[in-house]
Amino acid sequence: MFLELLHDWLTASDGVQAADVTFVLAGRECRKNFGLEMLQQGLTPTLLLSVGRFEIRRFSNLHLPVSLDLMAVVAPIEPQQRHLFVFLEGSNVDVQIVPVGRLGTWTEIVAFSRWLGSHRSIRVANIVTSSFHIRRVRLCCHALLPSAVELRFIAVPSESTGCSRDTWWFNSVARKFFLAEVAKVTLYTPLLSIRKLLWQMRSTVRHGGWSTNRA
Repeated sequence: MFLELLHDWLTASDGVQAADVTFVLAGRECRKNFGLEMLQQGLTPTLLLSVGRFEIRRFSNLHLPVSLDLMAVVAPIEPQQRHLFVFLEGSNVDVQIVPVGRLGTWTEIVAFSRWLGSHRSIRVANIVTSSFHIRRVRLCCHALLPSAVELRFIAVPSESTGCSRDTWWFNSVARKFFLAEVAKVTLYTPLLSIRKLLWQMRSTVRHGGWSTNRA
């Protein structure tokens, strides 16, 4: 019972619905394939793919609606700095370099927040990732993304059955993923709380909320 509750707590996701943009986090190729399916089905007019350093060579395996030689794009970039956002909309494609940070998911969500800041027409965003990753992504998004954007968190449905509610504990690979996520959520929770507190303190200072900053 506890193992099932832990699975549900980590993987609670929303139903697939239409959105202004679908953001797919870096990692397993099935995440990007699912995002592309949503684009092809008209569930999203805009797709933003986060592509990590070790995914770039496999990127050509994806069936994109437009031609893109990502290896040529990253050729001038140091390998350690190769993290990209690939933006797809209709026949348009664009590639943006994402600064590399120590905490991968945190870095991706901060970069997505900046992207949203330059695309202020976005009102609803789908966030796509693996089921076991949903809880940590929720934490980051609610702490780091603009509150004006409605967020939906969608787990990739086509992953290995080893990640299912009834079997994940008996699958060594799935068990490793799930237990790692528990540890990472434990790390991220206080870090995000501290960041929120610091942001509130800076906001208070900026708006003259402390007497020491008043003329």
